[in-house]
Amino acid sequence: MMMKKFDNFVESICKYNKFPDEQTEEIKYIMRIISLELIKLLLVIILFSVFGYSKEILLVVGVMICTRPFTGGYHESSQKRCLVATIILSLLIIILSENSSLNTISIIVINAVNIFSVYNQAPIVNACMPITKESLIRKNKKIAIVNYIVLFAISIFLYKYTLYRNIITWTLTLNVCLMFNQKKHKGA
Repeated sequence: MMMKKFDNFVESICKYNKFPDEQTEEIKYIMRIISLELIKLLLVIILFSVFGYSKEILLVVGVMICTRPFTGGYHESSQKRCLVATIILSLLIIILSENSSLNTISIIVINAVNIFSVYNQAPIVNACMPITKESLIRKNKKIAIVNYIVLFAISIFLYKYTLYRNIITWTLTLNVCLMFNQKKHKGA
């Protein structure tokens, strides 16, 4: 219901400004991603901050926002389910990061596999959030690869902050795992 309102809002603005259908599709997609991510961002940050993990969750959510919209893959059929999935995944990432101490070589190897996977798979076009324009698909792939490389470099430079470099690495790894999820939804 909320997505229909966003789509109608975008369509009315695009019609008024006489945007072509392709540009309208891009704007709709961007509007969906931004609105859903902002809602999740606020709720997840508040929840984890209550338990004293504000820095950790900010990093997890920041990495997710930089990568998930461009890699595609696993999507839930409702906003509530998506929020629950985000909370569970964030919790798993923080638990993994606190309980594993990856050395620099491990981070390099894991992130090399992540980048290789993104290069060969991304973006996964999902029926819940479809992208049909070929140039937009190629653009998302390039953005995903660049974002993964930049975040990989950041994780290398954070060698004095083991927890934060682990959070970046595990978040990127779980995002790659979610690219390979082929779950079918009833309405998809």
